[in-house]
This record gives sequence, structure tokens and C-alpha cells, in this order.
Amino acid sequence: MALRAAPLPRPGPDDRRRNAAGRTTDRVERLSRLVWVLLALAAVPLALTVGSVVAHDAGTLASQQTAERLEVPADVLEDAEVVAGGTSSLRATAPVQWTAPDGTDHDDTVPVRPGTRAGETVQVWIGPDGESSSRPLERTDVVVVTVTAGTLTLLLGLATAAAGHASVCALVGRARDRAWEREWAEVEPLWAARFRLR
Repeated sequence: MALRAAPLPRPGPDDRRRNAAGRTTDRVERLSRLVWVLLALAAVPLALTVGSVVAHDAGTLASQQTAERLEVPADVLEDAEVVAGGTSSLRATAPVQWTAPDGTDHDDTVPVRPGTRAGETVQVWIGPDGESSSRPLERTDVVVVTVTAGTLTLLLGLATAAAGHASVCALVGRARDRAWEREWAEVEPLWAARFRLR
């Protein structure tokens, strides 16, 4: 008389309810996806806020610099000396001298066009104290700084959300693998017995 293997257990009501709701790992992954979407959406207004604050601050600074700084003519004292750059983007400096609005003479080494000769006149920016200064921020500078700050904030927010979701998915994947191995360890002997007895 041939032996027959016992039938595999049928899923009960609790098992069906669990399957309908999904495994814990599935719920965690869905929750992580929802959080990722919410964080990604939140990054947009955050980037706009950062851009707005940076635009205000940079605009204020540009107005202040424009009011304080002045462009004046300066006499080149020596031929320009190349300090850096390749053949397509040479940079040079030269010692120059200028007279501030208060009548005092000032001198400094400033960037000039390559090939500038002694005796030529160049324009230099000076601050309230009459000393050389950088040119004031212009509207394009404010726009570039604003767009850069907003874009970096948005990208950082999206990258953070994506990295968090990827980490959760990796953990969920490992948990699924462990659960699958446990379940297979329980079911595999039953399947093996069924095939051996056929």
C-alpha cells in the first residue's frame, strides 16, 4: 500500500486577512514611498523660500555696494604682468595709482587687461575709504546666486528623500529575504515529502 503525503494546510481566515492587508514589509515600503513623495513636494516650497531669502539679502547687499563703491580712473605705473591662465584666458595685474574723491592718492596692484602698458589709464573700483575694492554686485549676480541657492536646496531635499527611501527599501528587501528563507525552511520538507511519495 502506497503512502500518501499529508495535504498542505489551507490558508485560514487570519491568513487571508493578512494577505489582503499585505505583509509588514509591503506596508513599510508603501509608507516610505508616501513619505518620500511628501518630502519631495515639501522641497519645492523650501527651495522657493531659500531663493526668496537669498534674493532679498543679495539685492540688499548689491544696493549697498552700489551706493558705497565708485569707479575712478587710475594710472598704470608698470607694464602688466601675466599671473595665470592659458593662452585663451590670460589674467594679468599691474600696479596703479588713483586719486580718491577726498583728494588723497592711493595705489595698489589690481587686475588689468593682459598687455596693458605703463602710462595707460584703467578704471578701478574703490570703497568709501578710497582703497581698491571689487565691483559691486549686479542684477545678474543676484539672479545667479538666487537660482543657485534655490536649485541646490531643491536637489538636496530630493536627494535626501531619495536616499532615505532607498535605505528603507534595502532594509525591507533584506527583511523579505530572511522571511522567505524562514518560510521556505518550513514548506520545503513538505514539498520534498510529497514528491518522494509520488
